[in-house]
Amino acid sequence: MLSFEGRLGSRLDALLTALTERAPRLMVELVSAGPAARLQQVRDGDLDAAFIRGADQGPGLELLPLWSDDLVAALPARHPLVAEEEVALADLADLPLRIVPREANPHLVDTVVGACRAAGFEPIMGPAFTTDQDTLAAIASGRPSWTVYYAAQAEIQPAPRVSFRRFTAPAPAVRTHLAVRPGPPSRRLAALLDACIEVER
Repeated sequence: MLSFEGRLGSRLDALLTALTERAPRLMVELVSAGPAARLQQVRDGDLDAAFIRGADQGPGLELLPLWSDDLVAALPARHPLVAEEEVALADLADLPLRIVPREANPHLVDTVVGACRAAGFEPIMGPAFTTDQDTLAAIASGRPSWTVYYAAQAEIQPAPRVSFRRFTAPAPAVRTHLAVRPGPPSRRLAALLDACIEVER
């Protein structure tokens, strides 16, 4: 059995398909947990691997770089900016940003804040991002605000009153890594790595 954390959005189906083609008898178990818990489960051997966005190398882990995940803006569907297919970060300068507290996901927060500063403004911090449902509901029906989503997640996220828009270049992005224990990969882990390479192409 191969156990891994699978928050991959629209990439998950492609990855599982590629994995089934390589190892049809391999049973897969998907687990959901916070980033720190996922990494600890890999260290402890409870998970074979974990997909981590923007992680730092730590003891007892090897981080294998995979793909880069573009970020997209989530805006109220009624907002004038959604008339265009892409939105410039600078056009969001006057809207509060709803994002997780930095201690919960420092790489994401630093990437977004850094991109805003590069676009010439300091983001106005709104209420924190809590859950998908609550945050998107607040964006859809409250005072205009915005947040970011990984593009692959936005593709499958139900949000009828929210519109997702790509950013104009240079778009912020976060690198995804596969966290594994150091050492030669097992046969099942090798199959997962091969599947990741195929999905990345």
